[in-house]
Amino acid sequence: MGLSHHSLKQDLTKAVLLWSASFFALLGILFLLSFQTLETYVLDLMAEHRLSDQTQEFAKHLHEKDTASIREESDALIQESFISAIIIVDTSGQLINVSMSPNQQLELHAPLNIDDLELLVSSQNNLHLYTRQIPGEQASLALVLDDHPIAIAILSATAWSVLLMLMLVMISIKALHFTLKRQLVEPVEHLRAAIADCNIDEQTIHKLEDELPKEASEILVFIDRIKHCRDGFRANVIDMLDALPSCFWWSDDGITYCNITNKASSLLQTTAEELTGKKLWAWCPSPAQVSVNSIKLAKAISERKERIDFAYQVNRHDKVTWFGESITICYGKNGTPDSIYGIINDISDRKNKQQKEAEQHELMHRMEATATLVGGIAHEFNNALAGMNGNLFLIKQNSDDKQTLNRIHRIEQLIERSAAMIDQMLSFARKNTLKPEPVKLVQFLKSFQTSILPGLPGRAQFNLQIDQSLKSSEPVILADQKRLHEMLLQLVQNADAAVKDIKIPHVSIELDQFTADKEFLRTHPQLASKEIIHIQVQDNGCGIAKDIQERIFEPFFTTREVGQGTGLGLSMVYGYTNQIGGAIDVESSPGKGSTFHIYLPAGKAVQELPEHKDTLLNGGGETILVVDDEQMFREATCEVLNRMGYITIPAQNGNMAIDLYEKNKDEVRLILMDIMMPGLTGIQTSRHIRKITPELPIIFLTAYDRTQPLEPDVYQNHSELINKPFHISALSQAIQKALRNNGSEKLS
Repeated sequence: MGLSHHSLKQDLTKAVLLWSASFFALLGILFLLSFQTLETYVLDLMAEHRLSDQTQEFAKHLHEKDTASIREESDALIQESFISAIIIVDTSGQLINVSMSPNQQLELHAPLNIDDLELLVSSQNNLHLYTRQIPGEQASLALVLDDHPIAIAILSATAWSVLLMLMLVMISIKALHFTLKRQLVEPVEHLRAAIADCNIDEQTIHKLEDELPKEASEILVFIDRIKHCRDGFRANVIDMLDALPSCFWWSDDGITYCNITNKASSLLQTTAEELTGKKLWAWCPSPAQVSVNSIKLAKAISERKERIDFAYQVNRHDKVTWFGESITICYGKNGTPDSIYGIINDISDRKNKQQKEAEQHELMHRMEATATLVGGIAHEFNNALAGMNGNLFLIKQNSDDKQTLNRIHRIEQLIERSAAMIDQMLSFARKNTLKPEPVKLVQFLKSFQTSILPGLPGRAQFNLQIDQSLKSSEPVILADQKRLHEMLLQLVQNADAAVKDIKIPHVSIELDQFTADKEFLRTHPQLASKEIIHIQVQDNGCGIAKDIQERIFEPFFTTREVGQGTGLGLSMVYGYTNQIGGAIDVESSPGKGSTFHIYLPAGKAVQELPEHKDTLLNGGGETILVVDDEQMFREATCEVLNRMGYITIPAQNGNMAIDLYEKNKDEVRLILMDIMMPGLTGIQTSRHIRKITPELPIIFLTAYDRTQPLEPDVYQNHSELINKPFHISALSQAIQKALRNNGSEKLS
């Protein structure tokens, strides 16, 4: 406290001295600026006084011709330090009397006029001339004053004044120190002592109220009230915190629990009485976790952090529980922790939810990567199958042997079978072409039930359950009915296989509808609408193990024996569901059956593509530009078109196609072009060519439709899309249709 007093005294002294110094400096500046004026004013005042008195006296003496008296008075006057000379001169310039100070000698010569005298005096820096006509006489009195004594007198008076003011300042500082000590320092010391004494009683408070000033005693009473409130709060805080779902604790040393709420019994499985006085995290069965938590707390204290949050898991009785803990650290003046408060929560549900969402996102990314891979593989296979189709067509044209034709037919069947398998792969990759139409689900599911019942085992029970509210509203979705039928059939077949060893097998399809909330859409980001049609395919079969559930939608993954499945069924279901903006989940446990949840949106339209009949149409000599980077497919296609009566111009890339078209634009009637090519794609090439001829018909070929629905060029006028592999008849029909629409029917 003494150091605080000394500091306060020093601050006060410095403040007073600073203001005093500033005041004196300002006075000094003003004094220097006005010194010359003050000096002149004093000289003028003294000269006026002397001239008024002496001209009257000297007038009497001159009238009486008493020059001796004039000399005596003049000699007496020049004894004053500021008077240097007294001169009386008549109008003719004759000197009547000259009295001069011994230390001042002016060279005076008669005749002398006033103007000459003024020039002589002004040559001396310290002398000043004052003159006045002597009344009644033809003479003037000249008074020469010296300003040095006046300046010394003014400076001396000023110095004594400054010294006196400094003494007054010092006396004021001492008086302030004394008053400060009596009125502030001592009362604050008493107040501090009273505040520091946590057990102060009422008698002491009343005594201090009498001793302290009114303001200090009011502060003391207010602080006493705060202490009572704090003590009451500490007494009741445990009861209040017990109503919270969290476990609250505090510690004064950061090592042991001072107190903890009764939630410890249910949350930490240890009573509050057992934990009070024990080390922090004494309830945790894992020494390693206790060590980690203690290190985190010690690090936070060393870094002077006021709050730390962390999560950890505890394995107790083969059950893993996640705890989240938030710790607040209050520091004292010396930087050490004064109090530490903590809140413990069971965050297992949140952590499990986050883990499930992370697994779903990981599965989604894995499926996306697999879909990209599958799409690329399907592209290469479809290109190969398309080339095989063209070459088989050429072989059939040159062969009449039935056995050879029969073998070719079998190869064509194998190609169609491979194409169907690739189509399933493209369904998983969401890159196949759709033929969507409005589907009335209630009617569709009833028809589906009728179609699959004969194929189920006689003892299997199949139920179709439709929500009562949907029977009248008849929900409608936009989907490819064939794909939707294949998807549900695949799920029912899987369910049928799962119940084959069940005594009372049961398979069902349920239909209902709901509006998805934000949480549901967050966990199913692929959904394209909030209005959800929910289809459940459920069985009471063998179920699916958890580790297998994560892989069932992967292509070529199957748990069946060799030869009993390709592993593409569920991947096709997954891909098609996502392609139409839906989502699929599975819920299963070993021995308890499985439920596949399909969530489908309403109102997502997809471009419908035209159908082709199996009729071969020949050409009439039209020129077709064939653009494809696959050499075997390009050569086979050109030869097939030549056999069909067309003239072909081959191009292996987009740049070559543009050059060839510019050279042959008057002959080319149609372009047959692959979409995916290195360099310029088919879409980019078509845009260049249509700048030359906007209405030129173009048939796009693709091993899978990656453009849908992003590239509108495929669906605009004078455009057609054919997927590889294709039937030659379908190609011939598309060519004839394009030529007719472009006004070329006269050439056929």
